[in-house]
Amino acid sequence: MGQDIKKLFDEAPEMVSRELPKDHNSRFEDRLEEEFLKQKPSFSWMKIAASIAIIVSLSITGFNYFSNGDITGNGISSMADISPDLKKVEDYYLSHINYQFSKIKITNDNRTLLEGYFIEMGALQESYESSIAKIDSEEEISEETINALIENLQMRLKLMYQLKAQLKKTDNLNKQQNENNKA
Repeated sequence: MGQDIKKLFDEAPEMVSRELPKDHNSRFEDRLEEEFLKQKPSFSWMKIAASIAIIVSLSITGFNYFSNGDITGNGISSMADISPDLKKVEDYYLSHINYQFSKIKITNDNRTLLEGYFIEMGALQESYESSIAKIDSEEEISEETINALIENLQMRLKLMYQLKAQLKKTDNLNKQQNENNKA
């Protein structure tokens, strides 16, 4: 059933014409233009879809905006919600903590030390979140609570530095033991 096209062209060379008629291009362009005019694109369905998308997105945005606001609380979830300056302080400490943690190499030797660190950091994080919740329930934000949040961040960073120092000591001890074993 299937035929090889190359074989057909070789057997009937008269069917293959190397030159096109002179008016072939103009006739082809005329036919293309007629077809395009017949199929004029309709954008009415796109207008309807765009209108529906706008209505849906406005509805979702409005719902989220009005449902997230707690009538009794301030809706505070971090220091950034209190003041741009406090956001800078919070970002400063959190970025330093994350940077210092990123420099730590986790090994089997220091895994237990890191687990203890994670427990301490978890407790500090819970304390931080409870202080934020306290701010959210207060009528007026107190300076003591703000100071407690900043001190919490400072303690976390200090804990990170202590962890790094302890890991360095442990690493040095391990290196000395390896050198003594080799000698």
